[in-house]
Amino acid sequence: MGWYFRRSLNLGPLRLNLSRRGVGWSVGGRGLRVGESADKRGYTRASIPGTGIGWRGPRGCLLVLLPPLVLLAALLGSAALALTRAA
Repeated sequence: MGWYFRRSLNLGPLRLNLSRRGVGWSVGGRGLRVGESADKRGYTRASIPGTGIGWRGPRGCLLVLLPPLVLLAALLGSAALALTRAA
């Protein structure tokens, strides 16, 4: 593993990612983001906020993954809500 440098600037839903390779961008919010890396590769990133569970792949591949991710988010969200109400 090597060292890396990355700096990001948040401008609302737009994020500029600065690295040694150049400038990349992404747009979205917590849980879903679409962007382009500094070396011009498009990507989609989906995650369930606060869980550490996520996926990153080529842009456009999210359509296959979205239904199971939404179902998992709903299940985890309802379980977390039940736990907070019980406490």
